[in-house]
Amino acid sequence: MTSESTDDQIILQCIDNGLQTLGDSGKKAIYYYLKKNFKLKRQKIPKKPETFCRGLTLMFGEEGADIIEKWIIEKLKANFHLKQQSEITFAKAIDMIKAKQEKRPDSSDCK
Repeated sequence: MTSESTDDQIILQCIDNGLQTLGDSGKKAIYYYLKKNFKLKRQKIPKKPETFCRGLTLMFGEEGADIIEKWIIEKLKANFHLKQQSEITFAKAIDMIKAKQEKRPDSSDCK
């Protein structure tokens, strides 16, 4: 398993945990809406964070989407030890995680 897929799995778990605040049905409804209206499957969210945010905004309005993003961002900050910035977007948090990932040595290079 590559570090990228490991990071993506952790990102997805953070998203699940953040969305769980809305309950299991709410979380499932969001994933269904994103898949149906944006052709965005859950597994692709780490690669397309802007699409995820656009979907949340259309579902919940800007203020509602901001609240949900903040729940998820708090989970990402805790899991990836991101610097505590007061105003960070979901897409920016994903960018920061990807940047940290690129700085790590690739374990597949070690034989």
